[in-house]
Amino acid sequence: MFVGLVVLLLSSPAPSAGDQLFCAGANSKYSPNSTYRTSLRFLADELTARAMKSHSATGTAGTGSDKVYGAVLCRGDSTGADCSRRLREAFGRTINADSTGAAACALHKDVALYSELYQLRFSDEDFLSAFSNAPLWVDGTNLNLVPAADAGQFDELVAKLTRSLAEAAAAQPDRYATADAPWSSRESERTVYGLAQCTQDMPPERCRACLDGIGAEIQRRIGSSKMGGAIHGARCTLRYETGTQFFTETATELDYQQ
Repeated sequence: MFVGLVVLLLSSPAPSAGDQLFCAGANSKYSPNSTYRTSLRFLADELTARAMKSHSATGTAGTGSDKVYGAVLCRGDSTGADCSRRLREAFGRTINADSTGAAACALHKDVALYSELYQLRFSDEDFLSAFSNAPLWVDGTNLNLVPAADAGQFDELVAKLTRSLAEAAAAQPDRYATADAPWSSRESERTVYGLAQCTQDMPPERCRACLDGIGAEIQRRIGSSKMGGAIHGARCTLRYETGTQFFTETATELDYQQ
């Protein structure tokens, strides 16, 4: 039969459920009054201002050993004001990490902070030119299982949904797409919702490869038959939920064979 996949290009955010902090290079730290921190603060302000208009930004600041690379991504259904506020708070947590809940990564040169509504990473290593999506946050948002008799059909639907989302997001100028697909189990009829996004500077083929990569990881790392999950990275993010529409707005409907 045919299952309608509705690709949605604009929406508004749901509340954040939590976040995940990463820091690398225990021996790679900067001092509070260093030039590196000055570069980092400058870059944080620059990326936040640019993302307010476009939901994402990448860039560098400083030179030599004080050079900082950064990337930020706000979910495509957030307003510019919300994006700016969340990124300011996130950079505040990671740069001023002594008393803001991010003390484990205080003064680290390579830090990532991800949430449902934004991702940011900064580093003294160039992760931008290779479009690195590391580190990944694998978030099991709904670990309830679909009925065992429906597991195969459900997993196939999620796989098709994530592939379609990857294709749609890569084709959009803002590198953002959401979608829904109806799913009929033996017990009830539900809808599976999905979202995919890349930073806007990624060429379509890079965005597609990034999303295909984490899409292939979802069922392996979150688990078969799980009703919801997400993988967030520095460059792209992908999420699906069963029965919970975590975005709004409709647009173009596509059909594919199930």
